[in-house]
Amino acid sequence: MKLKKQIKYAPIVLALAYSPFAQAQSSVTVYGVLDVFGGYQKSTVGGKNTSLSVIGNNGEMTSRLGFRGSEDLGAGYRATFNLETGFDPSTGAQQNSFRLFDRQSWVGLGGGFGEVRLGRQNTPMFFYSGNMDAFGAATYGSAFNNFANWLARVDNDISYISPKFANSTLELHYSVGEKAGSTPSNAVYQAGLQTQQGPLYLGTAYLNANNATNSVSVKQFMLGGNYDYGAGKVYLGFFRTNEVISATTGNALTNPAGKYDPTGSVVANTAGNYHNTYSLSADYRVTPQTTVGAGGGYIKDSSSYNNNAKQFSLIVNYDISKRTRAYAVASRLINEHTAAFKMTGASLTATQALSPDQGASETGFQVGIRHLF
Repeated sequence: MKLKKQIKYAPIVLALAYSPFAQAQSSVTVYGVLDVFGGYQKSTVGGKNTSLSVIGNNGEMTSRLGFRGSEDLGAGYRATFNLETGFDPSTGAQQNSFRLFDRQSWVGLGGGFGEVRLGRQNTPMFFYSGNMDAFGAATYGSAFNNFANWLARVDNDISYISPKFANSTLELHYSVGEKAGSTPSNAVYQAGLQTQQGPLYLGTAYLNANNATNSVSVKQFMLGGNYDYGAGKVYLGFFRTNEVISATTGNALTNPAGKYDPTGSVVANTAGNYHNTYSLSADYRVTPQTTVGAGGGYIKDSSSYNNNAKQFSLIVNYDISKRTRAYAVASRLINEHTAAFKMTGASLTATQALSPDQGASETGFQVGIRHLF
């Protein structure tokens, strides 16, 4: 009798054993960053010499809490996801008051063909930029970050990331505009390619973002990389964007497709006018734990305003452990004519940075600590 029952239930046991649910293996990782600094800035604001001292957040990296995971679906396929929210550790406040997962929120399907992702995602420009700058495209000291203003992330994004080929990766993005009667309105198109060839890293990306009526487009191009010479790296970065919104600060976007505000769109631009940003920097490992770096950048305004600016900076990084780093930055930014560029960071709030008068220069110092978990 016992043997008959075992034989009776054997097919059920075998079916469960070989079902996708039984075979699938899942993993979820909780991770994050805490970045807090003491900062000092000095410039001319409202016609007066003004200084600002802050306990700020997001100097080298944006503080965040994230969840990422994957599930083995069998036959070489996997389901993936990433949820990531930014916050201000100096106050405990949510980085973006109208979004829970403001940094990333996507689900994907991967396999031998590469990976397809759907949702709010980082742009290739944002992802590549830290490899083109000794300041990691952050801190007061990054001219590349302060001048360039690339679109960091996009809503409603469909992306394809290729498998690696010749140590290279290609990615293509299309953000659905969701405007009735017009497919291109509010849509964002992107392409990116990065490669690591021995000590040489190169990355390039292109973005086209249309406004809500498809009457104006932001067009951006990035190219750069770094070379590891053994005791450190030399970095080059170039960024080009058509001039929109502001003739003085060069801010190219009012957040098409939801960089911060999902209702934002491109306002206006002048055909033929561009801002070109050039960045050169390098670092040197003094000890296995200590790295010093220096660099500068220049932005050229092609319009009749000639609102150019330049910046020179120094940085010291000291790795206390594999996860914890102390950093210090000193920087000088010089605006020309009526330019009004300012020092920011990974993603500072407005109250943590001065906004210089047109043509006013700015000095800044930072000392911070960054912990990864």
